[in-house]
Amino acid sequence: MLKKLIPVLGFFITALIFFQPAFAQINSVEMQVDGMTCPFCVYGIEKKLEAVGEVQSASSNLKRGNVSIQLKKNGPINIGRLNEAIHESGFTPGKIKINATGRLTTYKLEGKENPALKVTGSGQVFLLTDAPGHETEESLEPKELEELENASGNTSEEITITGYIHSHPSGVPPALSIEGFEVK
Repeated sequence: MLKKLIPVLGFFITALIFFQPAFAQINSVEMQVDGMTCPFCVYGIEKKLEAVGEVQSASSNLKRGNVSIQLKKNGPINIGRLNEAIHESGFTPGKIKINATGRLTTYKLEGKENPALKVTGSGQVFLLTDAPGHETEESLEPKELEELENASGNTSEEITITGYIHSHPSGVPPALSIEGFEVK
């Protein structure tokens, strides 16, 4: 009986080692906040952000005028809730810069296939754009998309993208304007 059980246990141990669930790979979030002028401002913003469901912790930098946000495991980012927390603190939210790891994919919107990043370990999807200031909503140019696909092995490898995000109307994933990328 023991001789039959050992191979079965070996299989399950191997499975546990190699098939661990992936964790959300939004590696970093930095949010600009206009109007922070004192330590009380910092404290208030951090407490409001930490009350947001997907936020694990928040750490403000008064000199740089931003907040570093650590998300909970497998938590997607909700731009609206972050902005609302900043407004409720009495300040003005600014740009949100993220670093996220995932795989290139497409997202169908109004009958058009749009390049997107599906974040590892969560259902979070970002539409990819090259408009750094979001003044215009532009999809990636074919040349830029080809560069990303070639670098990531045509969606088979994970890619880490750094850039700025902004929300869209309900039901449409947020946009991620690419500042830089790296294949893992």
